[in-house]
Amino acid sequence: MPSPTTTRTLLEHAEIARILDLLGNRNRRRILDLLRDKPCYVTEIANRLVLSPKVVIEHLALLEREELIGFSLDERRRKYYFLYRELDVSIAVRAMADARACQVPPGRSAMLAQRLGQLRGLIETREQLIEHLDGVDREIDHALTDLIKCGERVIENENDVDILLALSAGAQALGDLSGMTGLTAEELNGRLARLERLGVVRAERNMYCLSGADAEQHR
Repeated sequence: MPSPTTTRTLLEHAEIARILDLLGNRNRRRILDLLRDKPCYVTEIANRLVLSPKVVIEHLALLEREELIGFSLDERRRKYYFLYRELDVSIAVRAMADARACQVPPGRSAMLAQRLGQLRGLIETREQLIEHLDGVDREIDHALTDLIKCGERVIENENDVDILLALSAGAQALGDLSGMTGLTAEELNGRLARLERLGVVRAERNMYCLSGADAEQHR
């Protein structure tokens, strides 16, 4: 029968394996990096990372299940996700009793130098991408401001922006829209009815989608 210490070690190894598997996905790492800066809601994450809201929701569910993230509700009942705990993953390598086993075999030094050069190049590329993403974030803010000005008659507040952004990814059911925007079904019904009257949104078989660009001209 395994001792309590052995059982605890096995559990810790299992948890580490799950977390490493979870972090093996690039988009989940990007979401964690974004939440490390500030809490965000689903459509904000989707827009910042250029991902489908449905994909973001799936990743968030996995991260929440492992208690890496949590969420809070604002006054409009919209979910703001935040980083629940930081990860500090370290790998301990046990030294071998025979010192000769620690010596680098011939040819490995050149290979090690090559791998280090590749890693350094990737890190430099990552820094450049982060700088580029900062610029993209500023462009998104400008585009959002322009969108609100352009749709002054249509867009009343951020809720309308969230709905339209969610629908820009394709037709959505009411339940999916609620998960993407954090709005209740009652709030969505009122917003969608108004946008439908304006010719911006249309309902088809319990699904909502954006109307064509010329929809309002034919009303």
